[in-house]
Order: sequence, then structure tokens, then C-alpha cells
Amino acid sequence: MRQPGLRVTMLVPLLAALALGSTALGFFVYRSVARDQLRTVDGEVARVLAASPRDLGNPEGPPRLPANGAADLEAPFRFVIDADGQVIGRPSGSEVIGDTELVDAIAAGGTSSIEGEPRYRVGSQKAPDGTTLVAALSLRTVDDSLASLRRNLLLGGAVLVVVQALVVALVARKVADPVVRLSGVAHRIASGDFTADVGRPSGPRETAALSTDLTAMLARLLQAIDERRRAAADAEHARADMERFMADASHELRTPLTAIRGYSDLYLAGMLDADGLERAMSRIGDESVRLASLVRDLLQLMQPADPDQRRPVDLAALASAVVHDLRAAHPSHPISHELAAGPGCVVGGDAARLHQALLNLGANACQHTPAGTEVVIAVNSGEGEVVVDVADRGPGVGADLAERIFQPFTRGEASRSRSTHDGAGLGLALADRIVRQHEGTIAVGETPGGGATFRIRLPTAAADTPAPTISDPALAAGAG
Repeated sequence: MRQPGLRVTMLVPLLAALALGSTALGFFVYRSVARDQLRTVDGEVARVLAASPRDLGNPEGPPRLPANGAADLEAPFRFVIDADGQVIGRPSGSEVIGDTELVDAIAAGGTSSIEGEPRYRVGSQKAPDGTTLVAALSLRTVDDSLASLRRNLLLGGAVLVVVQALVVALVARKVADPVVRLSGVAHRIASGDFTADVGRPSGPRETAALSTDLTAMLARLLQAIDERRRAAADAEHARADMERFMADASHELRTPLTAIRGYSDLYLAGMLDADGLERAMSRIGDESVRLASLVRDLLQLMQPADPDQRRPVDLAALASAVVHDLRAAHPSHPISHELAAGPGCVVGGDAARLHQALLNLGANACQHTPAGTEVVIAVNSGEGEVVVDVADRGPGVGADLAERIFQPFTRGEASRSRSTHDGAGLGLALADRIVRQHEGTIAVGETPGGGATFRIRLPTAAADTPAPTISDPALAAGAG
């Protein structure tokens, strides 16, 4: 229904303009021809009036044929009218023109027309003897010629309008079809159908450009909608993560607080003897330490990066210091390192927080593997990055756990019980946050031969970065 309406909207004004132009042209041609014919007749009338006296004295004499290409005109009548206004010379056959009509034509002056059937063109001229010579020329041939011209113009105009209508219809279809198609696509998009296909550009240059722009607009609109959906999904995911984090944090905080409150209530109720009081105080102290450690980890997890703490850090020296710390804290595990040397291992960052990230990864490997399991920290420099691997030969990490292992309060199956006191599951989450704050990535995979490998990738420092300095005694000892 939309396509015919658009075509009619385009067709009617064009046809009206063409018809008006054709009518104006036909009217101009007709008027021009009529004026030319009348001018020819007037020229013949003037020629007859300028005839010799011999011819004037014989009004019944043979008429002269019109000159100047007007041979198709009828022979003129010549009249002589005396000073009293009486016709004294009337040729035969001129009875169709009355005396009164002749006198009135002479009174009008110049050349005038006498209406009737046929019409006559009349001119007059005073003679020296006081008489008036009048010449009358029939307009029958001129009127017939003009009538034929009118018929031809009407017929030709009708044919021209039909041809113009066909041409305009074809042009309107060629122009309107792409516009109608694009209008339909735009209507579908406005109605929420973003699967509408604009198709290949076609039609005139402007329509093709509109099709190209509409395709680009639809692509950008789909991209914006997709980004909005992803943003909404990310926001929902972030909200779910925050809710889970708050629930896990509340649960983790509630556990030591419940134990401390329970022992306090027993003490206040006087239900503890000397041995029970000593055990209660010991448990309260342990839970207080656990609570303080949990709060400290939560604060560190929420702590933003401090750009002022960024310094050149040699990850090889840093990893060596971490190995020494782990050997002291976990003597039951053989811990070794494979360290690359040279300026390629220098990154820009906070040495203390990077030390904490590596230490958390090493401690996690020691806590979740049996005694005697080897743990290796390897540092290698790549193209524009430094790669640190913390690998163990333990039971490894399951695929389901690997997807969420860096989320806060995530524990492996062997350490889900709160009785193990192996931490709240914040070590890996803290390491992940530190690495991301340093514009790096962290991932977990399998160690060849069995076990888990945590891999950190950090961008190397700029070439003009000054040499790193190690101010921490532990780091200095490890670097040595």
C-alpha cells in the first residue's frame, strides 16, 4: 500500500508540470502561427491597396495572386467608396460583405477584421480624388489552416502527455522502488525488528548513498544494543558477585566472632575452670588472629592501586626473595626457582604488592599439596613481557574449580571445612587483583606430568627505565 502512494505522489506533480508545459508550448505555437498568418494577410491587403491606378479604376478586373509565399490565399475584393460613404465599385461575388460593414471598417482605421462566415480582413486607403479604396481578403484559408493546426496540436499534445506519463512512470518507479524499500526497512527497524536487511545499494546515487548510510546506522545500532546488553549482563554479574562476596565475607567474619563470643559467654557465666579458661583464652587468641588476618586481606583486596608506589622492579630478584620466604614458612616442601637474568625481567610496579602476589601463589601451592611436593617458581622474559610460573606437582585443579578459583572465598574440595584453618580463600583473589592492577594477567593450567601451574604475565618496563633498587632486606638477600 505504501509503494503506489509514493509513486502517485511523485507522478502527479510531474505529469501536471509536463501537461502545463505542453499546453503553454502549444498555445505559444498556435498564437505565433496565427500572428504570422494574419501578418501575411495584412501584407497582401497592403499590396492590393498599393496597386496601380489602372487597376484601381477597374475594380472588377482580374485579381492579383498574393506574393511572398501567400499563394494559397483567396483573391482579394477591391471596393471604391465615394466621399459620401456610398460604395460605387463592388466586384461580383462580394455581396457577403455589406456596405455598412465596409463603412464601419473604414471608420475603425488601419486594418481590421469583419466577422462572419467567412471572415474578412479589410484595409482602406484614401485616393487623391477624395474616394476611398478598400481591399478585403477572405480569411477562410487562414481559419482552416489554424483549425487544422489546433487539431494537430491537441492530438500531438495528447500523444505527448501519454508518452510523458509512461516515461515519468518508469522514472518514478526506478526512483521510488529503492526509497520504498528503504522506507520499509526503516519502519521495521523503528518497530524493533533489527534483523531487517537493507540489501545492496541500488537506484540513483543519492538513494544508494542513503542505503549505505542506513546499513552503517543499523550496524552501529546493533553494536550499541549489543554493548548495552553486555553492560547490563556485566552489571548483573557484578551485582551477583558482590552479593555472593558480601554473603561469603559475612559468613567468614561470623565464624571467628561466634567462637570469641561463645568463649566469652562461658567465661561470664562462670562455667570455665582453670584448664578450660586457659583453653578458651587460647582459642580466643587464635580466632582473633584469624579475624585480624581476614580483615587485613579484605582491606588489601579493596585497596586501589597507588601510582606513586610504582618503581622499577626486578621480578627475578623478587621471585628469589619469595622462594626464601616460602622455604622458611613451609620447610616440608622442596622449593626451587628458575630465574632469568638481565634487564628483560624488569617491570614497573609496587614491589611490596607484587611480592605479596607471588607469596600468595607459593603459599597456596604449599598448602594444597602433600608434604614433600616440589614447588618451582620460574621467571622468564618474553617479547615485551615477563612471565612468572608458580608450579607444583600436586593433585592439580579441577576444570570446574579453575573457572572460579580467583574469586574471593573460593576453596578447593580438600579445604572446604573451616576446621582446617587454611585461610578464607582470599589469597588467589588478592593475587589476581594485584596482577590486574599492574596491567597483567593471571591464569591457572596443568603442570606437565601432573599438578597445577599459575602463570603471571606482566608488561616489561620502558627501555629508558632506571635500574631497579632493592631496599627491602629480604628482597636484597634473595637477590644476592
